[in-house]
Amino acid sequence: MTAIESALHVMLKNGPAVVNARYDAADPYAITFGFPGAEWIIGRELLAEAVRNGHAGIGDVQITARGDVITIGLASPDGCGWVVFRRGDLATFLHTTHRAVHAGAEEIDWSAAAEVFPGVSFR
Repeated sequence: MTAIESALHVMLKNGPAVVNARYDAADPYAITFGFPGAEWIIGRELLAEAVRNGHAGIGDVQITARGDVITIGLASPDGCGWVVFRRGDLATFLHTTHRAVHAGAEEIDWSAAAEVFPGVSFR
């Protein structure tokens, strides 16, 4: 099992902070960001799309990449906020995750779900 973690320097509403970014090959479609007091799980492909195209997401997670920064807007019933990453830092982290598990080669072990839902096919 491959787990990748990185401390990324960001800008929050209250000023600079460090966010823990975590990728685990056991959950290959997601990247977990540990913010001060909160944790958000964001799709790896959504982040990669924003890096490639400059914008991705609708609804609760919207990502905009302009110049040297990437801004992620987050919303929930409890509130909303934003975080600004250095584009290079986030792109490097994404590149590292894609070296561990290439895009399109993601696999999920559905055995635990099959035990909860007997008779249901997950393939």
